[in-house]
Amino acid sequence: MNQIIIQKYDPQRDKAQIERMLLNYNHLLNIFYNDEKGNKDNILVALNNTTTIGFLSFNGFGRKPQAILYVNKEYEAADVGSMLIQEYEKMLIPNEKVEHTLFTCSHLDTDLISLLDNNGYRLYISSYIMERKGESFPSDNIIVRNYEEKDYFEWDRICELAFYHMRQRIGLYPSFFYKPVEWEREQFAQNKNNMFVMIVDNTIVAIGKIEGNKICTVAISIEHQSRGYGRLFVKYLVNEIISRGEEKVILDVAKGNFAKTLYESLGFEETALYDHYIKYFRPDTRLSAPPDDY
Repeated sequence: MNQIIIQKYDPQRDKAQIERMLLNYNHLLNIFYNDEKGNKDNILVALNNTTTIGFLSFNGFGRKPQAILYVNKEYEAADVGSMLIQEYEKMLIPNEKVEHTLFTCSHLDTDLISLLDNNGYRLYISSYIMERKGESFPSDNIIVRNYEEKDYFEWDRICELAFYHMRQRIGLYPSFFYKPVEWEREQFAQNKNNMFVMIVDNTIVAIGKIEGNKICTVAISIEHQSRGYGRLFVKYLVNEIISRGEEKVILDVAKGNFAKTLYESLGFEETALYDHYIKYFRPDTRLSAPPDDY
């Protein structure tokens, strides 16, 4: 076997080979395309001569980068996956923004799960991938607008509290709470065209973000849950994605989260189950629970 090396992604050399690797993994392929669109420097490849035998891509240097990893089966015994993870972590650890990272892998990929476990990652959450095809919903009489910079602290409060309490309900431990940070506020301002807030009585009751054909984030204020706002807001986000020319809408939902029933009632169907494995780098940056007055 020739020497295996890790290099930055070169589309001309690597893209077609990666597409062949992920031929039967549509969800991972879509993640790869999004990562490539975001920043090609966020993709590492393993090469044996000029043959791409594995890759790792991630979605940027945020608070909690999300990554995927794939290695051709015939090279798994050569520790190619560990080599890619080690190079990835060398990129993450010096960056003070990064608090932890998550790897997404198929629930059935026992070889990758074993690799992540051997590299210090543990199962954090399992989530269903859901997909909806079809026409837009009839418009509802609701007020939704794009995110504005003045919304940052309320967006953060709604998002963090909603997901914190959801994780508590489904028994996901440890469940940490994250304080707002200025660099994230700047990042949100640059992406405001894909971020939305729902307004009722001059109050933000729901927040949501889309990327391409995916609903990435939906959260309802804990003070306004169980009032039907989630249904109205998800329908709006679906319509927004379709209006941009997409033929289907995808999202993921945590295993055990009652929101899955809502999505099914809106025509979403479960297509796969994925696991998310986590490693923390800066435990001192996390609070164990929201402040009492948050």
